[in-house]
Amino acid sequence: MGICMRESDLFLPVKEFLLEEMGCTDVYAELLNIDVVAVCGPCDIAVEMKTSLNFKVIEQAYDNLHNAQYSWIAVPKPKNISHMAQRIIRQHGLGLMTYSERTGRMHIEVPARYNRLAQKRKYGGKRLRDYARDFHRNNIGGVKGGEGETEYSNTIKNIREFLRMRSFQGKWFTVDEILEHCETHYANPKPSVIATLQAHWNRDWCESIIIDRKRHFRWKEQ
Repeated sequence: MGICMRESDLFLPVKEFLLEEMGCTDVYAELLNIDVVAVCGPCDIAVEMKTSLNFKVIEQAYDNLHNAQYSWIAVPKPKNISHMAQRIIRQHGLGLMTYSERTGRMHIEVPARYNRLAQKRKYGGKRLRDYARDFHRNNIGGVKGGEGETEYSNTIKNIREFLRMRSFQGKWFTVDEILEHCETHYANPKPSVIATLQAHWNRDWCESIIIDRKRHFRWKEQ
């Protein structure tokens, strides 16, 4: 009987492989546009997971070479692996690992080669690991869009919690006061937070008012 898996089902075996077999110290999920990012010494490792080996996932893994020293593809073990796919994977120094239903573990089919040309400039001169936040450690790799925690949802969660915990005071807060207590992912946070908190999808929990020509916010009682 063949394996019927979702991408997210591969995450734990991949995470276990990275930590136990490759000696990685940190594993992050859904970081930027990459399913899994792991840290192994000075190297960043990128893993794209798919339910089958196809050219789309090969292209994604190839794109990750811009920023990762090692780029892997992880799929359930197929009955046969295309010789052409293997040739393309080897040619570009990508790695291929497959999940075995029999062993319950990942196995290397094609080892990834060290990519000394990994560029930092694509994401503002930072390494992939520099974009990791605590919630990336708790995410599940391979989930559908909207199911995992994102930079945006983490920002909103921080602001919601800040306002909710102070709701008993009945006090209004300026965006500057909010930003003093809440880390955000915005490059230009002040106008972005003001616009976000006034968006209609946040009106069920956040209300605003102008006081002394400044926009203020507070928790909206349910």
